[in-house]
Amino acid sequence: MKKTSKRGKTIPFFLIPKIRKRHVPPIFRNHETQWKLFAEGALRNRVFHDDVIRRGKSCLACNRHFNQEHATISSKIDKHHHCYVRLCIGNILPENSEDIYRPTRNTEFSHVPDCRTCKTDNPEYYEGCIKKIFPVHHQCHRHIHEVEKFRFIKLGKKLLSGFRSSTSLQT
Repeated sequence: MKKTSKRGKTIPFFLIPKIRKRHVPPIFRNHETQWKLFAEGALRNRVFHDDVIRRGKSCLACNRHFNQEHATISSKIDKHHHCYVRLCIGNILPENSEDIYRPTRNTEFSHVPDCRTCKTDNPEYYEGCIKKIFPVHHQCHRHIHEVEKFRFIKLGKKLLSGFRSSTSLQT
């Protein structure tokens, strides 16, 4: 199933997160560091970043090629979580590790997991992490989150309507 954004682009349904990132921390309240290592830190790990980027030659949101010789557009490539429900089981890298892809920005989580060791020691678990993140064009990433926002607003209205109709039946 596909959802269409306001701009007319069709976004595959599986790319739209079923649980918004901001709703996940209460689920993992007792495992905050392990969750943040997956949700934020892994994106800054060079091994993880490279494996996510190698997942495909084209964007799953628009089916156009990435920045290669046959690319129809040139665009920044983002890493998109379609699911945030995952904990990192690895160790934290030292601050000066060569496996750190980029430094932190603004209020980002400061730690980066050791994905290289996890990939070697726990390959099935590592693959589970990789499967939750897709490379997409920057503009497509924005469209995915527009559709996500629309979907959750619509769901909220539907739940509120159902609540109102059930409470009116009780009076």
